[in-house]
Amino acid sequence: MLTKKLKDYAQSGVYPMHMPGHKRHRVGCLPLKMDVTEISGFDNLHHPTGCIREIEQHAARLWQAARAFMLVNGATGGILAAIRAMTRPDDTVVIARNCHRSVYNAVELCGLRPVYYMPDLIDGTDIYGSVYPEMLDMLLQNTANVRLVVITSPTYEGVCSDIEVIAAICHAHGARLLVDEAHGAHFPFHARFPQPAVSCGADAAVTSLHKTLPSPTQTALLLTNDRGLEGELQRQLAVFETSSPSYLLMSGVEDCLTYLEDHSFTFYTNVKQLQKLRLLFDPDDDNRCNIDAYDCGKLVVTAYGTELSGGELARRLREEHQIETEMSSAHYVIAMTSVCDTNEGFDRLLHALLQIDKTIGYSANASTSAVLAQLPQKSFEPFESRRRRAVTVPFADAAGKTAMETIYAYPPGIPYIVPGEVISQSILEQLAQLLSNGVEVTSATKQLPQAILVADW
Repeated sequence: MLTKKLKDYAQSGVYPMHMPGHKRHRVGCLPLKMDVTEISGFDNLHHPTGCIREIEQHAARLWQAARAFMLVNGATGGILAAIRAMTRPDDTVVIARNCHRSVYNAVELCGLRPVYYMPDLIDGTDIYGSVYPEMLDMLLQNTANVRLVVITSPTYEGVCSDIEVIAAICHAHGARLLVDEAHGAHFPFHARFPQPAVSCGADAAVTSLHKTLPSPTQTALLLTNDRGLEGELQRQLAVFETSSPSYLLMSGVEDCLTYLEDHSFTFYTNVKQLQKLRLLFDPDDDNRCNIDAYDCGKLVVTAYGTELSGGELARRLREEHQIETEMSSAHYVIAMTSVCDTNEGFDRLLHALLQIDKTIGYSANASTSAVLAQLPQKSFEPFESRRRRAVTVPFADAAGKTAMETIYAYPPGIPYIVPGEVISQSILEQLAQLLSNGVEVTSATKQLPQAILVADW
Protein backbone atom coordinates (compact mmCIF):
# COMPACT_ATOMS: atom_id res chain seq x y z
CA MET A 1 0.00 0.00 0.00
CA LEU A 2 2.71 2.50 0.97
CA THR A 3 4.83 1.61 -2.05
CA LYS A 4 1.87 2.09 -4.39
CA LYS A 5 1.00 5.44 -2.79
CA LEU A 6 4.59 6.61 -3.17
CA LYS A 7 4.69 5.52 -6.82
CA ASP A 8 1.33 7.14 -7.58
CA TYR A 9 2.36 10.40 -5.92
CA ALA A 10 5.70 10.43 -7.75
CA GLN A 11 3.81 10.16 -11.08
CA SER A 12 1.00 12.62 -10.21
CA GLY A 13 2.71 15.77 -11.45
CA VAL A 14 2.27 17.47 -8.07
CA TYR A 15 5.11 19.92 -7.46
CA PRO A 16 6.56 19.47 -3.95
CA MET A 17 6.96 22.78 -2.13
CA HIS A 18 7.68 20.74 0.98
CA MET A 19 10.29 18.49 2.53
CA PRO A 20 12.44 16.54 1.84
CA GLY A 21 14.94 18.85 0.21
CA HIS A 22 15.81 16.58 -2.70
CA LYS A 23 12.31 17.29 -4.13
CA ARG A 24 12.20 13.74 -5.47
CA HIS A 25 15.04 14.43 -7.90
CA ARG A 26 17.62 11.69 -8.10
CA VAL A 27 20.84 12.65 -6.35
CA GLY A 28 23.36 9.84 -6.23
CA CYS A 29 22.39 6.19 -6.45
CA LEU A 30 20.85 4.22 -3.57
CA PRO A 31 19.81 0.73 -4.81
CA LEU A 32 18.78 -1.84 -2.21
CA LYS A 33 21.69 -4.06 -3.15
CA MET A 34 23.85 -1.45 -1.41
CA ASP A 35 21.98 -1.86 1.89
CA VAL A 36 24.58 -3.48 4.16
CA THR A 37 25.45 -3.49 7.84
CA GLU A 38 28.70 -3.03 9.78
CA ILE A 39 30.62 -5.63 7.80
CA SER A 40 34.38 -5.54 7.42
CA GLY A 41 35.60 -2.41 5.70
CA PHE A 42 32.38 -0.41 6.16
CA ASP A 43 33.22 1.35 9.44
CA ASN A 44 30.90 1.83 12.45
CA LEU A 45 28.71 4.91 13.01
CA HIS A 46 29.17 4.72 16.79
CA HIS A 47 32.95 4.45 16.56
CA PRO A 48 33.89 5.82 13.15
CA THR A 49 37.50 5.50 12.04
CA GLY A 50 37.21 4.96 8.28
CA CYS A 51 34.78 5.93 5.54
CA ILE A 52 32.09 7.16 7.94
CA ARG A 53 34.62 9.32 9.78
CA GLU A 54 35.63 10.82 6.41
CA ILE A 55 32.00 11.82 5.74
CA GLU A 56 31.77 13.43 9.18
CA GLN A 57 35.03 15.31 8.65
CA HIS A 58 33.70 16.55 5.31
CA ALA A 59 30.54 17.80 7.03
CA ALA A 60 32.56 19.48 9.79
CA ARG A 61 34.51 21.47 7.21
CA LEU A 62 31.35 22.61 5.42
CA TRP A 63 29.58 23.67 8.63
CA GLN A 64 32.71 25.22 10.21
CA ALA A 65 32.63 22.81 13.15
CA ALA A 66 35.34 20.98 15.04
CA ARG A 67 33.26 17.80 14.99
CA ALA A 68 30.20 16.63 13.08
CA PHE A 69 28.24 13.54 14.04
CA MET A 70 26.12 11.96 11.32
CA LEU A 71 22.53 11.21 12.41
CA VAL A 72 20.22 8.68 10.79
CA ASN A 73 17.12 9.13 12.95
CA GLY A 74 16.64 12.81 12.32
CA ALA A 75 17.43 15.89 14.37
CA THR A 76 15.31 14.44 17.17
CA GLY A 77 17.96 11.90 18.15
CA GLY A 78 20.62 14.59 18.09
CA ILE A 79 18.58 16.89 20.34
CA LEU A 80 17.95 14.12 22.87
CA ALA A 81 21.62 13.14 22.91
CA ALA A 82 22.91 16.72 23.11
CA ILE A 83 20.66 17.74 25.98
CA ARG A 84 21.57 14.66 27.97
CA ALA A 85 25.26 15.19 27.25
CA MET A 86 25.16 18.82 28.38
CA THR A 87 23.13 18.42 31.60
CA ARG A 88 22.76 16.33 34.73
CA PRO A 89 19.51 15.29 36.46
CA ASP A 90 17.82 18.12 38.38
CA ASP A 91 19.65 20.82 36.41
CA THR A 92 17.85 24.04 35.53
CA VAL A 93 17.60 24.72 31.79
CA VAL A 94 16.22 27.75 29.96
CA ILE A 95 14.16 26.85 26.90
CA ALA A 96 12.59 29.08 24.29
CA ARG A 97 8.94 28.07 24.39
CA ASN A 98 8.77 27.69 20.60
CA CYS A 99 11.17 24.73 20.61
CA HIS A 100 10.26 21.39 19.02
CA ARG A 101 8.60 18.79 21.24
CA SER A 102 11.77 16.64 21.23
CA VAL A 103 13.32 19.28 23.52
CA TYR A 104 10.47 18.84 26.02
CA ASN A 105 10.80 15.06 25.78
CA ALA A 106 14.49 15.40 26.62
CA VAL A 107 13.64 17.60 29.63
CA GLU A 108 11.28 14.95 30.94
CA LEU A 109 13.60 12.01 30.23
CA CYS A 110 16.63 13.71 31.79
CA GLY A 111 14.80 14.95 34.90
CA LEU A 112 15.48 18.64 34.23
CA ARG A 113 13.79 21.76 35.59
CA PRO A 114 12.73 23.99 32.68
CA VAL A 115 12.38 27.75 32.81
CA TYR A 116 10.73 29.10 29.66
CA TYR A 117 11.58 32.11 27.55
CA MET A 118 8.49 33.28 25.63
CA PRO A 119 9.42 35.05 22.36
CA ASP A 120 7.30 38.01 21.29
CA LEU A 121 5.02 37.64 18.30
CA ILE A 122 5.87 39.46 15.10
CA ASP A 123 3.56 42.46 14.78
CA GLY A 124 0.27 41.62 13.09
CA THR A 125 0.96 37.86 13.01
CA ASP A 126 0.83 34.77 15.16
CA ILE A 127 4.45 33.92 14.36
CA TYR A 128 7.17 34.01 17.00
CA GLY A 129 9.98 36.53 16.51
CA SER A 130 13.65 36.30 17.45
CA VAL A 131 15.00 35.68 20.94
CA TYR A 132 15.91 39.08 22.40
CA PRO A 133 19.43 38.89 23.88
CA GLU A 134 18.56 41.53 26.50
CA MET A 135 15.51 39.61 27.69
CA LEU A 136 17.44 36.36 27.81
CA ASP A 137 20.21 38.08 29.78
CA MET A 138 17.65 39.33 32.30
CA LEU A 139 16.11 35.87 32.61
CA LEU A 140 19.53 34.32 33.24
CA GLN A 141 20.33 36.98 35.85
CA ASN A 142 17.13 36.09 37.70
CA THR A 143 17.47 32.30 37.42
CA ALA A 144 20.13 30.57 39.50
CA ASN A 145 22.51 27.91 38.22
CA VAL A 146 21.29 27.55 34.64
CA ARG A 147 23.27 24.77 33.01
CA LEU A 148 21.92 24.98 29.45
CA VAL A 149 19.96 27.29 27.15
CA VAL A 150 18.08 25.83 24.18
CA ILE A 151 16.68 27.95 21.35
CA THR A 152 15.40 27.35 17.81
CA SER A 153 17.05 29.33 15.01
CA PRO A 154 15.81 29.38 12.33
CA THR A 155 12.24 28.69 13.35
CA TYR A 156 9.87 26.75 11.13
CA GLU A 157 8.90 30.06 9.53
CA GLY A 158 12.54 31.07 8.98
CA VAL A 159 13.02 33.56 11.85
CA CYS A 160 16.61 33.65 13.12
CA SER A 161 18.20 35.00 16.31
CA ASP A 162 21.58 36.64 16.95
CA ILE A 163 23.48 33.51 17.92
CA GLU A 164 26.82 35.25 18.45
CA VAL A 165 25.43 37.65 21.05
CA ILE A 166 23.22 35.01 22.67
CA ALA A 167 26.15 32.57 22.97
CA ALA A 168 28.28 35.23 24.66
CA ILE A 169 25.47 35.97 27.14
CA CYS A 170 25.01 32.27 27.96
CA HIS A 171 28.73 31.77 28.53
CA ALA A 172 28.91 34.86 30.74
CA HIS A 173 26.31 33.21 32.99
CA GLY A 174 28.08 29.84 33.01
CA ALA A 175 25.56 28.16 30.70
CA ARG A 176 26.05 26.33 27.42
CA LEU A 177 23.98 27.05 24.31
CA LEU A 178 22.30 24.39 22.15
CA VAL A 179 20.68 25.59 18.92
CA ASP A 180 18.00 23.60 17.15
CA GLU A 181 19.07 24.56 13.63
CA ALA A 182 17.08 21.79 11.98
CA HIS A 183 15.67 24.10 9.32
CA GLY A 184 19.00 25.82 8.58
CA ALA A 185 21.08 23.07 6.99
CA HIS A 186 21.54 25.24 3.89
CA PHE A 187 23.06 28.21 5.74
CA PRO A 188 26.73 27.50 4.86
CA PHE A 189 26.10 27.51 1.12
CA HIS A 190 25.07 31.06 0.24
CA ALA A 191 26.14 34.46 1.52
CA ARG A 192 22.54 35.68 1.88
CA PHE A 193 21.80 33.11 4.57
CA PRO A 194 22.78 33.60 8.22
CA GLN A 195 25.98 31.96 9.48
CA PRO A 196 25.76 28.43 10.98
CA ALA A 197 25.22 28.44 14.74
CA VAL A 198 28.44 26.69 15.78
CA SER A 199 30.51 29.20 13.81
CA CYS A 200 28.80 31.94 15.86
CA GLY A 201 29.67 30.48 19.26
CA ALA A 202 26.93 27.93 19.98
CA ASP A 203 28.31 24.98 21.94
CA ALA A 204 26.31 22.54 19.84
CA ALA A 205 23.72 22.61 17.08
CA VAL A 206 21.55 20.07 15.34
CA THR A 207 20.67 20.48 11.67
CA SER A 208 18.44 18.35 9.42
CA LEU A 209 20.00 17.68 6.04
CA HIS A 210 16.77 16.28 4.63
CA LYS A 211 14.68 19.39 5.24
CA THR A 212 16.29 21.76 2.75
CA LEU A 213 19.13 19.80 1.14
CA PRO A 214 19.17 16.82 -1.26
CA SER A 215 19.54 14.15 1.41
CA PRO A 216 17.20 11.28 2.42
CA THR A 217 14.58 11.73 5.12
CA GLN A 218 15.97 11.05 8.64
CA THR A 219 19.47 12.32 7.83
CA ALA A 220 20.88 15.08 10.03
CA LEU A 221 24.02 16.31 11.76
CA LEU A 222 24.99 17.09 15.35
CA LEU A 223 27.71 19.77 15.30
CA THR A 224 30.04 21.15 17.96
CA ASN A 225 33.17 23.28 18.30
CA ASP A 226 33.65 22.17 21.91
CA ARG A 227 36.27 19.42 21.94
CA GLY A 228 35.42 18.75 25.58
CA LEU A 229 31.91 17.70 24.56
CA GLU A 230 32.87 15.22 21.84
CA GLY A 231 33.20 12.11 23.97
CA GLU A 232 29.95 12.62 25.87
CA LEU A 233 28.03 13.47 22.69
CA GLN A 234 29.28 10.25 21.09
CA ARG A 235 28.29 8.26 24.19
CA GLN A 236 24.79 9.70 24.30
CA LEU A 237 24.26 9.19 20.57
CA ALA A 238 24.89 5.50 21.20
CA VAL A 239 21.99 5.64 23.68
CA PHE A 240 19.45 7.48 21.50
CA GLU A 241 20.41 6.39 18.00
CA THR A 242 19.87 3.00 16.41
CA SER A 243 22.63 0.43 16.72
CA SER A 244 21.82 -0.68 13.15
CA PRO A 245 22.18 2.52 11.12
CA SER A 246 21.12 2.51 7.48
CA TYR A 247 24.06 2.58 5.10
CA LEU A 248 21.72 3.82 2.40
CA LEU A 249 20.97 6.89 4.50
CA MET A 250 24.62 7.46 5.29
CA SER A 251 25.47 7.06 1.61
CA GLY A 252 22.79 9.65 0.91
CA VAL A 253 24.54 12.07 3.28
CA GLU A 254 27.79 11.56 1.41
CA ASP A 255 26.08 12.19 -1.95
CA CYS A 256 24.46 15.31 -0.52
CA LEU A 257 27.76 16.78 0.68
CA THR A 258 29.44 16.07 -2.64
CA TYR A 259 26.53 17.62 -4.53
CA LEU A 260 26.66 20.78 -2.45
CA GLU A 261 30.34 21.36 -3.15
CA ASP A 262 29.78 20.83 -6.89
CA HIS A 263 26.70 23.06 -7.27
CA SER A 264 25.83 26.61 -6.26
CA PHE A 265 22.22 27.82 -6.03
CA THR A 266 20.18 30.98 -6.05
CA PHE A 267 16.59 31.52 -5.17
CA TYR A 268 14.15 34.12 -6.40
CA THR A 269 10.52 34.95 -6.20
CA ASN A 270 8.43 37.87 -7.27
CA VAL A 271 5.09 38.19 -5.55
CA LYS A 272 4.86 41.96 -5.24
CA GLN A 273 1.82 41.90 -7.56
CA LEU A 274 -0.28 40.22 -4.87
CA GLN A 275 -3.06 42.43 -3.51
CA LYS A 276 -4.57 40.36 -0.68
CA LEU A 277 -2.23 37.45 -0.10
CA ARG A 278 1.30 38.50 0.72
CA LEU A 279 4.74 37.13 1.31
CA LEU A 280 5.32 37.73 4.99
CA PHE A 281 9.04 38.44 4.84
CA ASP A 282 10.95 40.39 2.24
CA PRO A 283 14.64 39.32 2.30
CA ASP A 284 15.63 42.85 1.22
CA ASP A 285 13.74 44.55 4.06
CA ASP A 286 16.03 45.50 6.95
CA ASN A 287 13.21 47.00 9.05
CA ARG A 288 11.47 43.84 10.21
CA CYS A 289 9.99 44.07 13.71
CA ASN A 290 11.00 41.46 16.31
CA ILE A 291 13.37 39.71 13.89
CA ASP A 292 17.16 39.70 14.06
CA ALA A 293 17.60 37.82 10.76
CA TYR A 294 15.53 35.79 8.36
CA ASP A 295 16.02 32.74 6.15
CA CYS A 296 15.03 33.89 2.66
CA GLY A 297 14.67 30.26 1.59
CA LYS A 298 11.34 30.03 3.42
CA LEU A 299 8.27 31.36 1.60
CA VAL A 300 5.66 32.23 4.22
CA VAL A 301 2.49 33.26 2.41
CA THR A 302 -0.09 34.82 4.71
CA ALA A 303 -3.82 35.04 4.10
CA TYR A 304 -4.37 37.18 7.20
CA GLY A 305 -7.11 39.74 6.61
CA THR A 306 -8.66 37.75 3.77
CA GLU A 307 -11.58 35.37 3.66
CA LEU A 308 -9.18 32.42 3.39
CA SER A 309 -7.61 30.52 6.27
CA GLY A 310 -4.17 29.02 5.89
CA GLY A 311 -5.72 25.58 5.53
CA GLU A 312 -8.05 26.76 2.76
CA LEU A 313 -5.14 28.38 0.91
CA ALA A 314 -3.18 25.12 1.12
CA ARG A 315 -6.22 23.18 -0.13
CA ARG A 316 -6.67 25.47 -3.14
CA LEU A 317 -2.99 25.25 -4.03
CA ARG A 318 -3.25 21.48 -3.83
CA GLU A 319 -6.56 20.92 -5.60
CA GLU A 320 -6.52 23.71 -8.18
CA HIS A 321 -2.80 23.96 -8.96
CA GLN A 322 -1.27 20.66 -7.85
CA ILE A 323 1.15 22.33 -5.45
CA GLU A 324 1.60 20.72 -2.04
CA THR A 325 2.94 23.16 0.55
CA GLU A 326 5.03 22.17 3.54
CA MET A 327 2.43 23.14 6.15
CA SER A 328 -0.55 25.36 6.84
CA SER A 329 -1.48 27.20 10.00
CA ALA A 330 -4.51 29.27 10.89
CA HIS A 331 -3.40 32.24 8.79
CA TYR A 332 -0.54 31.18 6.53
CA VAL A 333 1.19 28.46 4.53
CA ILE A 334 4.87 27.67 4.22
CA ALA A 335 6.40 26.75 0.87
CA MET A 336 9.79 25.15 1.46
CA THR A 337 12.53 25.78 -1.07
CA SER A 338 15.77 23.92 -1.63
CA VAL A 339 18.74 23.59 -3.95
CA CYS A 340 16.70 21.21 -6.08
CA ASP A 341 13.83 23.60 -6.88
CA THR A 342 13.43 24.60 -10.51
CA ASN A 343 12.48 27.84 -12.25
CA GLU A 344 9.36 26.05 -13.45
CA GLY A 345 8.44 25.28 -9.86
CA PHE A 346 8.77 28.88 -8.71
CA ASP A 347 6.86 30.13 -11.75
CA ARG A 348 4.12 27.62 -11.04
CA LEU A 349 3.79 28.76 -7.43
CA LEU A 350 3.77 32.43 -8.40
CA HIS A 351 1.08 31.86 -11.04
CA ALA A 352 -1.05 29.90 -8.56
CA LEU A 353 -0.83 32.60 -5.88
CA LEU A 354 -1.70 35.35 -8.37
CA GLN A 355 -4.71 33.38 -9.60
CA ILE A 356 -6.00 32.71 -6.10
CA ASP A 357 -5.33 36.32 -5.09
CA LYS A 358 -7.69 37.54 -7.81
CA THR A 359 -10.58 35.41 -6.56
CA ILE A 360 -10.64 36.19 -2.84
CA GLY A 361 -11.95 39.08 -0.79
CA TYR A 362 -10.90 40.84 2.36
CA SER A 363 -12.28 39.93 5.77
CA ALA A 364 -12.08 41.68 9.11
CA ASN A 365 -12.65 38.44 10.97
CA ALA A 366 -9.51 36.83 12.37
CA SER A 367 -9.59 33.33 13.80
CA THR A 368 -7.90 32.31 17.04
CA SER A 369 -4.13 32.61 17.23
CA ALA A 370 -2.33 29.42 16.21
CA VAL A 371 0.39 29.75 18.85
CA LEU A 372 0.67 29.91 22.62
CA ALA A 373 0.53 33.58 23.63
CA GLN A 374 1.49 33.24 27.30
CA LEU A 375 2.96 30.59 29.56
CA PRO A 376 0.51 28.23 31.29
CA GLN A 377 0.55 27.86 35.05
CA LYS A 378 2.82 25.05 36.27
CA SER A 379 1.68 22.52 38.87
CA PHE A 380 4.80 20.34 38.84
CA GLU A 381 7.89 19.60 36.75
CA PRO A 382 7.50 17.43 33.61
CA PHE A 383 9.61 14.57 35.02
CA GLU A 384 7.38 14.39 38.10
CA SER A 385 4.47 13.29 35.92
CA ARG A 386 5.98 9.79 35.85
CA ARG A 387 5.37 9.52 39.61
CA ARG A 388 1.71 10.53 39.48
CA ARG A 389 -1.50 8.79 38.57
CA ALA A 390 -3.31 9.84 35.42
CA VAL A 391 -6.89 9.71 34.24
CA THR A 392 -8.54 10.46 30.90
CA VAL A 393 -11.24 13.14 30.87
CA PRO A 394 -13.44 14.44 28.03
CA PHE A 395 -11.90 17.37 26.13
CA ALA A 396 -14.62 19.79 27.28
CA ASP A 397 -14.04 18.89 30.96
CA ALA A 398 -10.25 19.43 30.99
CA ALA A 399 -10.25 23.13 31.95
CA GLY A 400 -8.45 23.71 35.24
CA LYS A 401 -6.87 20.25 35.26
CA THR A 402 -3.14 19.50 35.00
CA ALA A 403 -1.93 17.86 31.81
CA MET A 404 -0.14 14.53 31.93
CA GLU A 405 0.70 14.55 28.23
CA THR A 406 2.09 16.92 25.61
CA ILE A 407 -0.39 18.61 23.27
CA TYR A 408 1.00 20.10 20.08
CA ALA A 409 0.24 21.08 16.50
CA TYR A 410 2.09 19.10 13.85
CA PRO A 411 3.80 20.48 11.96
CA PRO A 412 5.83 22.11 13.47
CA GLY A 413 5.51 20.14 16.73
CA ILE A 414 5.65 23.04 19.22
CA PRO A 415 3.70 22.17 22.41
CA TYR A 416 0.76 24.18 23.73
CA ILE A 417 0.83 22.18 26.95
CA VAL A 418 3.43 19.86 28.47
CA PRO A 419 3.05 17.50 31.43
CA GLY A 420 2.68 19.39 34.69
CA GLU A 421 0.97 22.48 33.23
CA VAL A 422 -2.59 23.62 33.91
CA ILE A 423 -5.01 23.49 30.98
CA SER A 424 -6.87 26.79 31.04
CA GLN A 425 -10.26 27.42 29.46
CA SER A 426 -8.65 29.82 26.97
CA ILE A 427 -6.21 27.14 25.82
CA LEU A 428 -9.08 24.68 25.38
CA GLU A 429 -10.94 27.22 23.27
CA GLN A 430 -7.82 27.87 21.21
CA LEU A 431 -7.30 24.16 20.57
CA ALA A 432 -10.95 23.73 19.60
CA GLN A 433 -10.72 26.63 17.15
CA LEU A 434 -7.56 25.25 15.59
CA LEU A 435 -9.13 21.81 15.18
CA SER A 436 -12.19 23.33 13.53
CA ASN A 437 -9.89 25.20 11.10
CA GLY A 438 -8.26 21.97 10.00
CA VAL A 439 -4.98 22.44 11.91
CA GLU A 440 -3.63 19.05 13.01
CA VAL A 441 -3.55 19.19 16.80
CA THR A 442 -2.58 16.00 18.52
CA SER A 443 -1.37 14.65 21.86
CA ALA A 444 1.06 12.04 23.09
CA THR A 445 -1.75 9.54 23.76
CA LYS A 446 -3.49 10.43 20.46
CA GLN A 447 -6.91 10.84 22.16
CA LEU A 448 -7.64 14.35 20.88
CA PRO A 449 -10.11 15.78 20.15
CA GLN A 450 -12.19 13.43 22.27
CA ALA A 451 -10.15 13.35 25.48
CA ILE A 452 -7.03 14.52 27.33
CA LEU A 453 -4.86 12.70 29.87
CA VAL A 454 -4.70 14.69 33.14
CA ALA A 455 -3.37 14.27 36.66
CA ASP A 456 -5.57 12.26 39.03
CA TRP A 457 -5.02 14.17 42.27
